[in-house]
Amino acid sequence: MGSDWKMGLYRLLPVRLQEAALAFYARGLERLYYGPGYESWKDRAREWRRGTPDSRQDWIRERLSYIVRTAALKAPFYRKKWKGIGWKEIGRSGPLSILPTICKQEIRMNEAAFLNEDRSPKSLWMEKTSGTTGTSLKIFWPKEMLPKWWALVEVLVRNEAGVGQDVPRAMVGGRPIIRGDAGKPPYWRYNRRWRQLYFSSYHISRETAPHYIGSLKKYRSRWMTGYGSAIAALAESSSGAGLAPCPLETVIVSGDTLLAGMRRSIEAFFRCKCRDSYGQAEGVLMAMECGMGRMHLLSMTGIAEILREDGSPCGSGEVGEIVATGLLNDAMPLVRYRTGDYASWAVQQTCSCGNPEPVIENLEGRVDDYIITEDGRKIGRLSTAMKRSPRIHSSQLVQDRPGHAYLLVRPSDGYRHSHALDVREDILQRIGRFDLEIREVPEIPKTPSGKLALVVRLDERPGMKPVYEKFFKGTWKP
Repeated sequence: MGSDWKMGLYRLLPVRLQEAALAFYARGLERLYYGPGYESWKDRAREWRRGTPDSRQDWIRERLSYIVRTAALKAPFYRKKWKGIGWKEIGRSGPLSILPTICKQEIRMNEAAFLNEDRSPKSLWMEKTSGTTGTSLKIFWPKEMLPKWWALVEVLVRNEAGVGQDVPRAMVGGRPIIRGDAGKPPYWRYNRRWRQLYFSSYHISRETAPHYIGSLKKYRSRWMTGYGSAIAALAESSSGAGLAPCPLETVIVSGDTLLAGMRRSIEAFFRCKCRDSYGQAEGVLMAMECGMGRMHLLSMTGIAEILREDGSPCGSGEVGEIVATGLLNDAMPLVRYRTGDYASWAVQQTCSCGNPEPVIENLEGRVDDYIITEDGRKIGRLSTAMKRSPRIHSSQLVQDRPGHAYLLVRPSDGYRHSHALDVREDILQRIGRFDLEIREVPEIPKTPSGKLALVVRLDERPGMKPVYEKFFKGTWKP
């Protein structure tokens, strides 16, 4: 909703006026999201799928050449960083790999140096990343990029799943739209302008689930989007409360890691396909799961590389870090940006769904999702082990000191303690000597932004220490 003072004012309003404020806010966003260029870019997105491989590659090369040229000539950071590099041929004959990669810390230290000097501040829209270690990153988009981005979301994400902006929906997100101490419904606010039911992700339980599901039916929501962990929690709580399944047309999740147990819970209760999607506030790349369960990149948004630690390209099936170059943002160009996410190129790129876009697999946790051994090693890429058992609804590693961590496990139907032991053994095979204690818990805490983190290192999240004390002190016994 905006700045802190606006949220403070919002919380003082009665529910009816809060919902009126949401509709007013949505009206302002409409002018930005669905303004000039939106319809023409929807047409472009549809034509993109029908086009030839050559026509798609020609557009990508032309756009890449423009972004690189803009960065080199207009952004102080690149002008200095690329001095002496033959960037002018990139997009034509020169490989993108001649340019150095950039990381979040370089942007965080000097955001202004990445900005196009010809751009007026009034022409920019600011996005903030959630900040894995508590420090967000400010990313500036040109305002004319917004309708382009949302046109691609509409056609290549929502329409791909059979829904759209004009179809009534529910969203489960991390915005604190309800007071944390709210003890009675409504645990949502309804944006009438968009027919969007915005659920609080912080109040879901067996006791509140009937109210949530009742509101889905009252407002006739036909699909749902938001954090996979929160939507799965709603499905599990509803089933646990004895509620009958609530059919939807689809569920599209993003923002945190979708584990197999979560997908199973969502699809069982909402009686529809759950589709995973991928994106970031940086706006450099998007991907969407097709009906065959395969994750396709949306190449109009950016160019993806998957690299080893030494910077060399990974082969098919080999997991590496996603490095992306955004093709839409010429106000704050991000060229060879290390996203901090891992994936691999699928060995089989042809998909029976008919989508010609590249396919990625093994989309894993962030680079920051690592634990530290007693001898100082940083061990990451543990999400494969965490996804091992579909009988585990969700799990999390909480590290309180080097060489020791807790494996929090939230059981699902059919769970046995041996499933947690298998995950623990898988992790230890990767780490070696390490003290890893299992705790079976009814809920796994979310970050302040409402996401489910795979790894929480308490030295970097001191504010979350009180949340975990009940696990460590045995209030919730395994």
